[in-house]
Amino acid sequence: MSAALLVLTAAAGTVVATAGESQAATLCHSRASGAPFKFGPVSDECSYTSPDSANWKGRLTIQWSAQAGTNQSACVEGRMGKARNPDKWQGLGCGASGQGTVSWPRNTASMLEIRVRSNSIHVAIVDYYI
Repeated sequence: MSAALLVLTAAAGTVVATAGESQAATLCHSRASGAPFKFGPVSDECSYTSPDSANWKGRLTIQWSAQAGTNQSACVEGRMGKARNPDKWQGLGCGASGQGTVSWPRNTASMLEIRVRSNSIHVAIVDYYI
């Protein structure tokens, strides 16, 4: 993997990591919520610039989990938000936790947009990580 830089801007500031760092390191995390059986407001706390590298696989992995110690269940969707013609929503899984990917072409700066739908009669609150 090249030493391309991954640049991530979050609400708290900017994080810069080399592509060779551990995948366990979290580049950004935030929270989204959803009403029962209806998608809640879009969370767009994380901005990401993909590397301009031939090794870039063209997708960004997002991990998520409902609040610990609750019986919350949710369905989570994500997409690369763009000012013009945003991408279609891509399923990231349903349940108490999950992981999925969104398409993210190389050398592209954009906001990661996440939305959540509760699968129960209670609001679901989900933490997500890239």
